[in-house]
Amino acid sequence: MTTRVPLSTDDIISPTDGKDSYYAKIPILKRRATTTGSDSKKDPICVIVVGMAGSGKTTLMAQLQKSLNLRDDGDDDNAAANNNNSNAIESSQSKRAGYAINLDPAAKYIPFSSSIDIRDTVDYIEVMRQHKLGPNGAILTCLNLFATKFDQVMAILERRAFPLENGGGENDDGGDKKSDGGPAKEEDEAKSKTDETQQQQQSHVDDNNTKALDDADDTTTPNTTTTTTTSNNSPLDYILIDTPGQIEAFTWSASGTIVTSALATTFPTVLAFVVDTPRCAASVHTFMSNMLYACSMLYRAKLPMVIVLNKIDIVGCEFVKEWMEDYDSFQEALDDASSANGYSDEMAGGGSGYYASLTRSLSLVLDEFYNHLHKVGVSAATGEGVEEFWTVVEQAAEDYEEGYLVDLKNRVEEQRMKERAMQRVGARKLVRDLQEDGQL
Repeated sequence: MTTRVPLSTDDIISPTDGKDSYYAKIPILKRRATTTGSDSKKDPICVIVVGMAGSGKTTLMAQLQKSLNLRDDGDDDNAAANNNNSNAIESSQSKRAGYAINLDPAAKYIPFSSSIDIRDTVDYIEVMRQHKLGPNGAILTCLNLFATKFDQVMAILERRAFPLENGGGENDDGGDKKSDGGPAKEEDEAKSKTDETQQQQQSHVDDNNTKALDDADDTTTPNTTTTTTTSNNSPLDYILIDTPGQIEAFTWSASGTIVTSALATTFPTVLAFVVDTPRCAASVHTFMSNMLYACSMLYRAKLPMVIVLNKIDIVGCEFVKEWMEDYDSFQEALDDASSANGYSDEMAGGGSGYYASLTRSLSLVLDEFYNHLHKVGVSAATGEGVEEFWTVVEQAAEDYEEGYLVDLKNRVEEQRMKERAMQRVGARKLVRDLQEDGQL
């Protein structure tokens, strides 16, 4: 006769749903669980460059890349042949490794060398033609299509960021062969062979955005290989992301959220919000509009932010810093604007009108917001302030560790507890049903 063994809810719930299994799903938490504090500093810092149209994001990207000593594609062989051994040693000691990504599908020309370019994957003009979209709708659609392949981009970045962990570093040829196979080679060998065939036939097919998406891993491979060869598979220090000029297409879209979340859960990530300083000098309301947008982005992304006051070669940025640090100073600027010639009190933002009251109230709210921001003045045209920018980015990365990463761990723990509670409820229901059926 079979003896029935009493069954409890703990017997039903899987014992393998511990914290480690949840951390394993998030790359940066998985690395933090297996590395010491000093090793965690080896993670490259991802800088997402955002800002209003015309603020100088793309030009700043070129200047940042130049400061990292990244060479243009095709110049590596010539540079290596011309440099003597002593210069090469000095360059390798002072050089910081970087990786540039362009996410602006509508740009016809970019002044920096991108290792991964959305234009290699999605044809902006073809998207407009096929889907009968306007400029902004086409940009948004291109980003959405690219986001469907972003897991392959992350695979490339992880292989490039940690070459020693992925079998690279000691053998440059081996690392290049992995890159030539496409972003998803380790996951699907069959797909890799198909991608290689598509790469050979790519020059004979017409432009088609869907076809180009399927070839995403092939089109990004050549630039990836070039950068890998240039840096000799050394670990990355920075990952630079250039975003579309239409800021809302990236910051308020599902694809922008996917890209930002994927990067932030894999690498320490910082938002660099570029501000047009001369325009802020011309109007305190332009400055206020920029700060409100920056505040909304900080609220949405929950990532540390660096306010980059660009174009300081035209107008200095000290007055903006003073406005952000001293509430009374900004109020004085509002009072000066209210007495501007040709404007009434309400139009200029001063006086006692509704608009004036709103402006002063918002400035009071933002006064606390400024305390959590890093700010730096740079000139994308001349390169002034770029070294200070990297220093501020390092400080913002520390805020990532103390803020976003801690919050991420709390969210993972909260999700784990919710699922654990749901499992217990289901287990109790199962035990009760079995008891009612006489099986227990």
